[in-house]
Amino acid sequence: MVRTAAAGDAAGFFAGLDQWSVLFALVSVAAGILLGVLAHRATLRLCARIPAVTADTGRRIARVVRLTVILLGIGVGIAFLGAPIQPVLALAVIVAVVAGLALRGISENFAAGLVLQTRRPFKAGDIVDVAGYRGAVREVTSRTVVVRTMDGRVAHIPNADVVGNPFVNESELGGRRSEVEVRVKADPADREEVRTRISDACAEVDGVHHREPVRVLSIAHEPHRYTVRAQYWHHAGDGPAVTAAVVDAIFAALGDREATVTSDAPPTPLTPPPEV
Repeated sequence: MVRTAAAGDAAGFFAGLDQWSVLFALVSVAAGILLGVLAHRATLRLCARIPAVTADTGRRIARVVRLTVILLGIGVGIAFLGAPIQPVLALAVIVAVVAGLALRGISENFAAGLVLQTRRPFKAGDIVDVAGYRGAVREVTSRTVVVRTMDGRVAHIPNADVVGNPFVNESELGGRRSEVEVRVKADPADREEVRTRISDACAEVDGVHHREPVRVLSIAHEPHRYTVRAQYWHHAGDGPAVTAAVVDAIFAALGDREATVTSDAPPTPLTPPPEV
């Protein structure tokens, strides 16, 4: 019968174990499992008290804490048995590096999600323009920012893309400014009245904010034509509806004059036409 060196080493190792070493090793592993469960529950309770951390992120953090504590308990148990733990640590490092490389995108999004949930540059319901998508934020998960666009689509934008690129929060200041251009046939003596009509028509539209005054700015004066730009504030998500109502209200207010009201003004020609 042939005994290999590895078999002899293993036999020598188990022969050198005493009952107390085995007992302490088992106790360490059991304690690691118990403490891991307790640490998992404590981490969940702690994360629940932090408004910036979502439930999904809290569960992930608690899971990592539990596994870390359990692995520590196993490592202590191996040390009680007298086995060298250097190979185990080396294997753990290799596995961690490989997992980090394989899950690089996931880890980047997870870290970016922590930044978003801690800094809170926007919250659910805010109107944002990020990565080419404009809409209302539905939620921020550990991996993506979910945005419902104005045309009814749902975009899942990776957290790393949100953190690594510029974005606009249109709801942060409580409103957004829009404008329409008005070209009206009016003599110089009548232009102050035209400005007043336009301002009053804008202010009476539902959805136009009253804390910021409506501004009517002169764009061009011509002998028989007057061009102005009306600026008004509204809720960030109501822009198209409010702007359409403003266009209708201004056109009705100038019903006795030849006028053009548009929210999509074309570029000014080098030689303006004589007509409105």
